[in-house]
Amino acid sequence: MTRSYDLVLIHPPSVYDFRDLKRVHYGPISDVIPSKPIFDMYPAGFFYLASYLEKRGVRVGLYNVAARMVNEPDLDVPHLLKTIKSSVYGFDIHWLVHSHGAIELARLVKELHQAPIIIGGLSATYYWREIIEKYPFVDVVVLGDTTEPIVFELVQALEKGEMARLQNIPNLAFRQEGKLKFTGLKYVPVELDDLKPDYKIISKVMIKSGLKNSLPWSSFLKHPVTAVITYKGCSLNCLACGGSNFTYHVIFRRKMLGVKSPRTLFEEYKEITERLRAPIFFVNDLQLLGRKFIEEFTSLLAQEKTDIELFFEFFTPPSRDILNLYRKTGDKVYLQISPESHDERVRKAYGRPYGNASLKEFVRNARELGFTRVDMYFMVGLPMQTPLNVQALGDFYLELFKIGGRSVDAFVAPLAPFVDPGSIAFHMPRKFGYRILKHTLEEHRELLTAPNWYLMLNYETEWMTRVQIAEATYNAVESLTRAKYEAGVISKDYMEDVLDSIRRIRSGQPRLGLDSKETLREEELYPARKLWITYLTPRSLAELMLYSILYSI
Repeated sequence: MTRSYDLVLIHPPSVYDFRDLKRVHYGPISDVIPSKPIFDMYPAGFFYLASYLEKRGVRVGLYNVAARMVNEPDLDVPHLLKTIKSSVYGFDIHWLVHSHGAIELARLVKELHQAPIIIGGLSATYYWREIIEKYPFVDVVVLGDTTEPIVFELVQALEKGEMARLQNIPNLAFRQEGKLKFTGLKYVPVELDDLKPDYKIISKVMIKSGLKNSLPWSSFLKHPVTAVITYKGCSLNCLACGGSNFTYHVIFRRKMLGVKSPRTLFEEYKEITERLRAPIFFVNDLQLLGRKFIEEFTSLLAQEKTDIELFFEFFTPPSRDILNLYRKTGDKVYLQISPESHDERVRKAYGRPYGNASLKEFVRNARELGFTRVDMYFMVGLPMQTPLNVQALGDFYLELFKIGGRSVDAFVAPLAPFVDPGSIAFHMPRKFGYRILKHTLEEHRELLTAPNWYLMLNYETEWMTRVQIAEATYNAVESLTRAKYEAGVISKDYMEDVLDSIRRIRSGQPRLGLDSKETLREEELYPARKLWITYLTPRSLAELMLYSILYSI
């Protein structure tokens, strides 16, 4: 079936075509996120763009080609792309891991349709000059962390062939008469209320595009999780993070956080829950917005008192007083924090400014207040870490378990595959104990085709080579897994499955391919029901039926 749009948004796999790379050991690079190791989850910005543009009369298509390739191994991608007719085609290089797939799919779409190609995202913003200069089939790079009005003006100009108008639109890089043009990164809004996505429109776009094309990631129907982006920017400076204060300030020209009001966040939450009874993850730490903001927002949520699982993220341990506000928001409230390392010296050096005492107090308060769970995320590949140092992670988890009991869980993963471009460590590696091995976009594209996950890494540290980072990762996984079994959190069969996977890796017989999660089972990350239809509400079923009828005519 051929479909026609004004703009189609296409999400690529990390590598096109990953199906040709049958003997890749992806390792644990995506174990603590929902998507597969080819990163088949598209950015939340797709929803924001689709909603904003459709509301203004732009026909938008939403195609997760990566997820379709995972779910349908024999999918003929060129044939699929050929059936998608659009005036303009857009690709994301929001995360650098999509640089290979995005460029290759953009090249293919240009050959098939000879239509304008635009690319956007945080990593595309960092590499805009290289993209425009090196890849002639890419017509425009859209820069910045917020681009809805920019893309709206851009699509109008491209549809009418009015290239001269591009010089008057901010946040663009393009070629004109063989010369590179850059209009300046000038649109960086602080107030984001007017950009709130309309989920009725998003439902329409997804159904119009075909649900199998528009799933957020390949296993979404099995483990659906929704997200609310609470603000843009950050005040912390974690060394390898491309969303740090340093990166936002220097690269994305964001001097202040881009925020929505508590009421707008609540309305977004309401629109989601009216359509989907799936867990909701509130992205970013609301502590950066102040106590008054938290009081107002949690008060609105408390009035609903939902039984849907709510996930709240913290960058630093909150006080008991703040936790009391969060506890009233629902019956099932999960808390997440990333200490990065059990060693507080490593943690503070990396950019997380708190010690183990405050972390333990957080766990104690969370248990006493009756939160459903506290999830802690640890990382391997940080300055001062060694293969021996990380082995103490299991003992640290047992300390936390004595305080928090079964309400505390922990996960560990490598810093993989990349130290983010634009981060402090990427720009000043030697100062902080890093060695950056690759710098250009094209070099990173080549890394993504490596046969083993640790050979994809774009860094080493003064303390560990890439091989040692892999060794340290498995040491940490083994230590944490044994500790979880000792605490009674996982079964003996579960532990043996993980340990057997590590033994095979060390003997040169790793699991290959996309189903290679090595450190945990997918259901451990988020709660899940057996039937996906139980997540749907009467409203979503009605919209599904209505739009299915409308777009089948």
